[in-house]
Amino acid sequence: MDGYQTNSQCILDYLALFQALSAEDGEAEPRRRSIASREQASGGVRLAPPVLRLRFRLGERDFLLAMAALALEMDGGLRNTFRRKYALALPTLEYGLQLISPLCPSGCETLAELAGSTALCDLLLAAAEPAAYPLERPLILCRTALAFLTGFSVAELPACTPLLEDGTQWLPLHEPALAQVAAWRAWGTENTLYLCAPAGSGRKTLLRRACGNVVWVRFDQLARLPPPDQHRVLRETAALAALLDAPVCAAPDAERSLFWQLEELCRRHKIPLAALAEEERALEDAKEVVRLPRQLTAERRRAAWAAFCPQAGPSSEPQGAMTIGAMRETARLASRIAAGGGRRSVCAEDTRQAMLRRGGALEFGVRYQDGAALEDMVLPAGVREQLERICRAALCGGALAAWGLPRQREGVTAVFHGPSGAGKTMAASAIARRLGMPLLRADLSQIMDKYVGETEKHLGRLFRSAREARCVLLFDEADALFGKRAQVTSGHDKYANLSTSYLLQEIEQYDGIAILSTNLLGSFDEAFLRRLQYIVRFPLPGAALRETLWRKALPPERCAEELPYARLAWAELSPARIFAAVRSAAAEALGSGQERVAAGGVIAALKQELEKGGKALPSSLAEIGGARKGGNAYGICASAAEASENPGGHSGPDGHSGPDEAGL
Repeated sequence: MDGYQTNSQCILDYLALFQALSAEDGEAEPRRRSIASREQASGGVRLAPPVLRLRFRLGERDFLLAMAALALEMDGGLRNTFRRKYALALPTLEYGLQLISPLCPSGCETLAELAGSTALCDLLLAAAEPAAYPLERPLILCRTALAFLTGFSVAELPACTPLLEDGTQWLPLHEPALAQVAAWRAWGTENTLYLCAPAGSGRKTLLRRACGNVVWVRFDQLARLPPPDQHRVLRETAALAALLDAPVCAAPDAERSLFWQLEELCRRHKIPLAALAEEERALEDAKEVVRLPRQLTAERRRAAWAAFCPQAGPSSEPQGAMTIGAMRETARLASRIAAGGGRRSVCAEDTRQAMLRRGGALEFGVRYQDGAALEDMVLPAGVREQLERICRAALCGGALAAWGLPRQREGVTAVFHGPSGAGKTMAASAIARRLGMPLLRADLSQIMDKYVGETEKHLGRLFRSAREARCVLLFDEADALFGKRAQVTSGHDKYANLSTSYLLQEIEQYDGIAILSTNLLGSFDEAFLRRLQYIVRFPLPGAALRETLWRKALPPERCAEELPYARLAWAELSPARIFAAVRSAAAEALGSGQERVAAGGVIAALKQELEKGGKALPSSLAEIGGARKGGNAYGICASAAEASENPGGHSGPDGHSGPDEAGL
């Protein structure tokens, strides 16, 4: 007998079989034997019914019930016959058993079997109410089985993504892990396999390489569905995995209860399950673990960049601990940027722009926009040189390890300390701009948590997202986190010290750029200071630097008259407060409809800024403001009390402040 040439021919014969069973014409048994013979003679033609039977290990009765459900779905005449005979809207398992009884008579054990956990009831039939009498359950195929039988297609399921073999590029970076996964797939799928690595490390690609197809279920999306729909999706996900002969993969961290349901379903029906874990703490239930490297070496990064970006120019690869997924996305963006600029090869600037544009989760941090360039900052020569050293060290990347120097990591850690407003945060932003990296400021309001262990979790996610997005990580007012550990006198002290110890470990292992800023360096734990590579002190600027700051903040073309820059520099102010005074004067001028700022307005704003710190305006500046009173809307007149505070105010011959600065 000739075999089937297509799957459709086989399905049509099954429809004819159930039409004969419904008509009770005695032709059912010969038709069943004919179908079996033609299936065996089909050779290499892929037929869905025998694959379904094999993948779910179905007995004759359950297989015929599944095909009866298909026939009732496709044949309106069969459905109408059932409705006329039983006056019910939906066919049931009881009707299916009666229909197939000439081919497969039911025994007394049938009811107990169908009430239990079978592949037919658990996976192939549409979900039913748990309290329903087993034989009253609707005989309706789930969407996954229906799509497979009628055309080998994959039904669309919410929160479920089949990752089919598509020739995705494989980089031979995790060969030992690949061998472990292949061995698990071949011999040991009774255990859930935990793949432990950061997101974007290529875990799903590794599974596809070792197993072929993979069914990925997204618990974050599944949790948004009502509970009955969650249960239905989990059942159909397991059914799809069985049909594709593929493992299911999911991240247990998102929704632990959903993961346990999926794990129980997969274990019951011998479906391989892989758990995508990111932290070691998620491995408490693991029996079999494959750990991928948490970061790529410099050599492997270069290999990945050459594969993802064949048109890359020299020295264009991104630096730092990026995952494979992050490098792939960066390569796509950099190639697009280069093409938009009419360039055939990707240069270092294209990569820098791609890093700034690339998305990704930035948890427990706030991303800053580009600030001032390092060259534009007014800094003492010693501070500037230290900042340049930090940039050079960060740009070295993996070159130090290539030199053969032992125990060299790619990260750079530094603390900036000094009075408020001295430019610490701006310097961190300038370093990020020089390195072509975004600046991520740690959000302490989100990180600190009153519940035990939560602060450590938040810190771990902060460091992880900073690595993934290749950011300069800034801890502003860092003494709140990096303070000295206290002597344990209460449970609170114990857990606070645990958070500090965890932070010590993270800082020591961090392979990115981390900058801490503080006004209170003495409050730091000594163990932190030992782990920091650079300690930079930002002093208040001297008179010469303050004059430069005034000139930069308020250039001559924005002034209504010549400003006494040298005398303005007598007032001891931080850079931030100088810019605040200029902004106040400019806002007042704009509010009054003027195009330029007058000297009196600047002096008035300076006086206001000094009074915030309890300081008085130098008498020589007060005299300038008083001399212009009447002709200048912003002129001020120093009181006798203010003038008497600095009776001998003058400038020294070297341009630095004279006696009138003593009270500032």
